[in-house]
Amino acid sequence: MTDDPAAGTITALEQQKNDASRTSVFLDGEFAFGVHQDLVVKHGLRVGRTLTPEEQQEIERDEQYVQAKQRALDYLAHKPRTEEEVRRKLRRQDAPEAVIEDVVNRLYELSYLDDEAYAEDYVRNRFASKKYGPVRIRRELVERGVDRHTADAAVDDLFAEKDVRAAARTHAEKRWDRLDDEEPRRRKQKVYRYLRRRGFTSDTINPLLDELERETNVR
Repeated sequence: MTDDPAAGTITALEQQKNDASRTSVFLDGEFAFGVHQDLVVKHGLRVGRTLTPEEQQEIERDEQYVQAKQRALDYLAHKPRTEEEVRRKLRRQDAPEAVIEDVVNRLYELSYLDDEAYAEDYVRNRFASKKYGPVRIRRELVERGVDRHTADAAVDDLFAEKDVRAAARTHAEKRWDRLDDEEPRRRKQKVYRYLRRRGFTSDTINPLLDELERETNVR
């Protein structure tokens, strides 16, 4: 459909061969645009009806909404996503911002989007599978579009101090044992950097490294 369509009379409505849910609309004997069959009913499209430019633009916007919503639902079908991830996906497919806003609002109404629940599940699963620390998991949430307040709340709710230290200890022991040929200071530096990359803070790492060093010295 052009940016400024001319008025035209519907001369044919044909079901599309490649997608039975869509209908081709012909105006004045020529193909004009395709729409979802639900929009044929919504807008009362029938042979002999004349569509004004304004009516055609309204149909086009509804069609953009239908397509964007379906793309969002397909995207969400694979795994949960954040609101921002859905917005990014639709922007990459050139959906207008007003349409994206309407789609996002509808997805919330249908309970397909819930950033708080997403953050809680993400923190729990990421910690269980990788034993990453709070800093890294918080950063990953923010990169996925979860706002800082929601990310902080989800991380703080899960990470009791004993959990953080136990996870750090699991990572540290494996790396510490692999570096037993290193000079003591370099050994600590390498394990420190390794734990930092996995999202643990200095307050957790330093006492743990001192503890591992003492245990090594008494063996």
